[in-house]
Amino acid sequence: MTLISLGRARPREACDLTFISGLGDNQSQIPYSNHIIRSRTVLSVLTMRFEHHTIDDSPPCGRLFICQPTDLTGDGYLDLIVGGMGAEDLPVLGHRNVPLLGRLFRRLENSLFWYENPGPDNHNDPEWKRHTLFSASDLHALGSALGDVNGNGRVDLIVGQGFGASDIYWFEQPPDPRDPWTKHLIASDFSKYHDLAFGDVDNDGDPEIVGISQESETVFYYDIPADPYVSPWPEDQLKIVSQGVDVEGLAIVDVDGDGDNELIAGTAIYRQADADIDRDWLSAQPVEVDSSEQSALGPAWTREHIVSGWDWTRVAVGDLDDDGESEVVFTEGDSPTYGSHMGRLGWFDPPDWEPHILTDDLFCPHTVQLADFDGNGSLDIYVAEMGLDKNDKSAQHVLFRNQGGGEFRKEIVETAIPTHEAKAIDVDKNGRPDIIGKSFEPNTHVDVWYNRP
Repeated sequence: MTLISLGRARPREACDLTFISGLGDNQSQIPYSNHIIRSRTVLSVLTMRFEHHTIDDSPPCGRLFICQPTDLTGDGYLDLIVGGMGAEDLPVLGHRNVPLLGRLFRRLENSLFWYENPGPDNHNDPEWKRHTLFSASDLHALGSALGDVNGNGRVDLIVGQGFGASDIYWFEQPPDPRDPWTKHLIASDFSKYHDLAFGDVDNDGDPEIVGISQESETVFYYDIPADPYVSPWPEDQLKIVSQGVDVEGLAIVDVDGDGDNELIAGTAIYRQADADIDRDWLSAQPVEVDSSEQSALGPAWTREHIVSGWDWTRVAVGDLDDDGESEVVFTEGDSPTYGSHMGRLGWFDPPDWEPHILTDDLFCPHTVQLADFDGNGSLDIYVAEMGLDKNDKSAQHVLFRNQGGGEFRKEIVETAIPTHEAKAIDVDKNGRPDIIGKSFEPNTHVDVWYNRP
């Protein structure tokens, strides 16, 4: 076991925001935007401020990608799993220009680790303890998901490798999560797994491991075998949803409210071909089906495009206009670095996916979360920018406050602290969604923004 005490988290000046609002008492203990989210009842008038604390200003890995909150210790407080691909360049005196030293430094890194929530009454001056999850410097961790793979009641971690690598693993959580986790190989069928998800994507009553391979341009899933310890998993566990697609963003959700899960991958919805879709919900968008042996779609799937022409996207789903239906939110998470324009943020209203563009001037907004931050009963949209050494001093966190009925007002929450794949969760169990995240590269840090009264 490796245990490192990081000392007190360092507070930063808070950003005060005053809202006429209130929160219900039924707050989820998992990231808000991982599920269909409905609005809650307005209860009271709140004053809200986001207070930044640094959890770790020197994490033991570069190019951090994994950011998975979950309660590992069983105390009801969410801990945080973090991991990454390792440093490519090593910043020296503020200059990112020493790639050889970066590669040598990577050999000393730790790819997977987690932070223990300080627990009750310890969030005014919080001390988070860092634990090693798996001691390795060459894991090259990229996409991830949480799920109970072996059915023993404990959450396991699923990890896919990044650029040029091809393995997917599941890491078995031990009875004491502070002990080393056991690595098990699932498969090596594709390469660069940007996104993974865990859920019942084929509606058979059992969860699957779903993934996007960018380098192999494939959307796929694995049925969990009767013996998940077999390594690798049998070939017949692999199912292809679509090929020839280079996308980001993954969600297993019941988008149309018919009781069956759909799969959002990139900006498209994938449904099982034999799904009984409510005729009243059908959109005017064309639906693709598998019509030949050369089709890019798996034979059991159809595809409907919500929007076309968006760069690599992040996705969140929830009822934004209080109509009882789920809308879909996209951000272009890697634009303009890997796109042709600045990043857009928009939400799309079914059944015809009417677009509502909230902004088109973001720098790599790789975080998008939905939660009722101000407690007025309607879901707000939280989006945050990356730094990438180009935007560190101007990176913004932006809260689009829902005024009701899908009308939004923009508020700047934070500036000059970039983040990546941050999650909206109730960190301190005060009934308010907070933000927890970490930067990507080259300047790495792990942070929390407390939603204070």
